[in-house]
Amino acid sequence: MLDFNPRIILDGDELAVGFGGNEVWRLHWADVVEVAIWREEITAGGSLCVGLRTREMKPGEYLGVNDSAEQFDLVLEEIDRRFDSAYSMKWQEAVFPPMATQWAVVYGEATGGAERANVVWPEAA
Repeated sequence: MLDFNPRIILDGDELAVGFGGNEVWRLHWADVVEVAIWREEITAGGSLCVGLRTREMKPGEYLGVNDSAEQFDLVLEEIDRRFDSAYSMKWQEAVFPPMATQWAVVYGEATGGAERANVVWPEAA
């Protein structure tokens, strides 16, 4: 039976995301130049999302994953570990105030935003 929830795999210095039993993207943490977090929906219960941009990607493009993915909490921990507590220091910018579309760049220089980001989700990769 195929699993249609994204699955995150931390593999040494790499992060991979699988969907439907296949690996859909992989990146090396050293190539990450921007990390953004946001709520997918403007309702208070919307999904928390993480977008990663590597040096090869255009400004405003992100590889995205949301909190429905297996191991999502491990990615947040890894972001904190690799980028000087970036998530734990800035997560509130992405979720408060409730009922608003929020976007917070927790590492790197902001090149996207909630309304203009081009996010590649595992389901579409």
